[in-house]
Amino acid sequence: MLPDNKDILKRKVLGKFHRIKGEILYHQFRGVKANVFVLYLPETRRILSSRQGFKRVNLVCNCYVPEPLWEFLESQFRNWKVYLEEVFNELNLPLDKAAVLSTGVNMEDLVWVEESFENLWALAFVTAGVKSNAMRIGEDRAGSIERNGQFEKVSTINTILLTNVLLDLAALSASFITITEAKVIALQDLDIRSSYNPRWQATGTGTDQIIVVSGKGPRCTYVGGHCKIGELIARAVTSATIKAIK
Repeated sequence: MLPDNKDILKRKVLGKFHRIKGEILYHQFRGVKANVFVLYLPETRRILSSRQGFKRVNLVCNCYVPEPLWEFLESQFRNWKVYLEEVFNELNLPLDKAAVLSTGVNMEDLVWVEESFENLWALAFVTAGVKSNAMRIGEDRAGSIERNGQFEKVSTINTILLTNVLLDLAALSASFITITEAKVIALQDLDIRSSYNPRWQATGTGTDQIIVVSGKGPRCTYVGGHCKIGELIARAVTSATIKAIK
């Protein structure tokens, strides 16, 4: 379902990606201008999200949350639900059919890269911010503690991965390993250092998020580096992450 609400400030259609429409919707929340990247899936797809777990959805979204809204969203756990309900209602999008990520990065800085081989393809959409909390996991001390589901709002690397390959739950889970390794390669290639200890190579931002969307094509049960789809996923994610950071 595409939104037709007259209150939407404007939209930018990014294109169709294998029958999947992508666009940025611009809106306001409590007087603050923001935007949302939306992928409209042609049918219900299985996804795995680092925020919401395993779901069947029709929409995949990455929400830009500007800094003036951070205090509101951090103050109470229920405020995140309030935010999502109000935004999705304004945009006339079904929240119960959506997988949602959030970030302080404007969707105008979204990058996407596709890699393909014969009848296989992988497409990565990435937003990236690494200035404030890039870290070397396990070496840098944790800067925040989860309390009732709440964390400090900071920079993040969000990755949405689409593929035509049919992935079962095990393959969806394993794809997170391939994506994470590919993201680390991007950070290494750009020599991104820990924000807390510049002597250390960063491995992420500490708040990175991933959504992987299964396709309807050939079935693959292995997505590691020794198979072609694993290679395509890694190349797309590494390239998109490098471009997004730049």
